[in-house]
Amino acid sequence: MEVHAHTHTPRKKWTHYFWEFLMLFLAVTLGFFVENQREHYIENQREKKYIQSFYEDLTADQYDLQSNINFLRTQMQEADSLEILMRNIKTKQPANRIYMYLRGIIRSTQGILFPNDRTIVQLRNAGGMRLIKNKSVSDSMVGYYREIGIIQFLTQDGLTNKTALREKSIPLLNAEDYAKVVDSTSTIIDPAETIYLRKSDPDIINSCLIEVNRIKALNNALAIRIRRLKERAGRIKDFIRQEYHLK
Repeated sequence: MEVHAHTHTPRKKWTHYFWEFLMLFLAVTLGFFVENQREHYIENQREKKYIQSFYEDLTADQYDLQSNINFLRTQMQEADSLEILMRNIKTKQPANRIYMYLRGIIRSTQGILFPNDRTIVQLRNAGGMRLIKNKSVSDSMVGYYREIGIIQFLTQDGLTNKTALREKSIPLLNAEDYAKVVDSTSTIIDPAETIYLRKSDPDIINSCLIEVNRIKALNNALAIRIRRLKERAGRIKDFIRQEYHLK
């Protein structure tokens, strides 16, 4: 009878299993740490990209805001002149300037604030302000666009006043003459011929002057707010340039 010798594998010590577990744990932990760092780096790069984009939006806004301020100031000057002309106007007096100022003031598409909002729109689509880690910066962005919203709301009030002025001034004007103060490109011009009012009813003129005064007052308030917003844009740019080391 043959006797077979069996080879027995020596049992591993508990320390061996401990080191295997430790190596596996460290490998998993390191992998998690590396992945976390990679995601953190990607998010930081995305944040810087959005901040750079927002900085460029603010730069573009500063130019547009100044254009709005210039327009509002010009319109206030025209409103002052219109008030003076309309107070004592008679139907037999030349009214070229009255037609021109009225057409300029009641135009509703000019003077409306359209901010460069590509960054804030992208942020909203990407999940909100959580991508901006710097709370002071995110608060500044939210506050900036909130102020723009207020200005746009006030502008709508101005459009209501302009509509009222347009409707109230209709009885004073001759349709043919009203058409003569704009050229083929819709630019307001002083026609070569003299044009006159259709009527100079004091009650209608008084109603028109009230609306002109409202428009002028609101334009002044808007110009002040927009100037402050432009200054705010400059301060935000300075702050984020320092925080994110923008060039």
